Amino acid sequence: MNRAVHSLFVSRLSGLSLALILLATGFGYPGYAAEQTTPITKVSGSKPPLRKLNPSPKRAYEIRMKLENVSDISPVDRGSALFASVEGTMQFDVRNAAKCGKSRWLAGNVPVISSHEPFRLSPVSATEYVGTVYTDLILDEDYYRRGVCHWQMTEARVALKARDREDDTRFVAGLSAQKMSAGDTQQRYFWKGYYPHFEQGKFADYGIAQLSTVEKSKRDQYFTITLSAKAIGQ
Repeated sequence: MNRAVHSLFVSRLSGLSLALILLATGFGYPGYAAEQTTPITKVSGSKPPLRKLNPSPKRAYEIRMKLENVSDISPVDRGSALFASVEGTMQFDVRNAAKCGKSRWLAGNVPVISSHEPFRLSPVSATEYVGTVYTDLILDEDYYRRGVCHWQMTEARVALKARDREDDTRFVAGLSAQKMSAGDTQQRYFWKGYYPHFEQGKFADYGIAQLSTVEKSKRDQYFTITLSAKAIGQ
């Protein structure tokens, strides 16, 4: 390798290394989450799975979402809600996908069968929303002629945006099915600087789990999403 080619190679390698370092550090912003796409219904990343919805689900939970420390955030549109887009999603996974799912040609390729079903969140105040999820929403059946697939709900998730625009930040928080059944709550903390959008482009912010990782003088720069669940008629 002559000196000119070697210098060009080193220069490009150094530039790539710097880019990777900036990406790993999140450009220095607190609570930065790299751009992530919305989860979709999938079977190992391919076509949507075969699944039938339960016409009369019974195992219901009330999901309650509370916003805290948002009084100093001004809505993008005067007179409108702080978050014009509030979406709820139930994540379901087949716990025995390796046995009941489609077989794969590649050895060792364990199938993953997931489905994400929407649920409605309705406001009860400017900072509180409620919705209902059903853990038995998807029916267990022999979808692939390899045995009954057993669906289980794994998480209830909310996504908030200032407006219904692609470039606005998606603030995402979730409550696991285990915490739902135990009556536990889940809190996530989100940096207010990402509202309504992040200057580098659209992305989803999944917040941080503990404010203890933030300097005390900067903790007021975060708002909180708290999710809780209560069984209905059980």
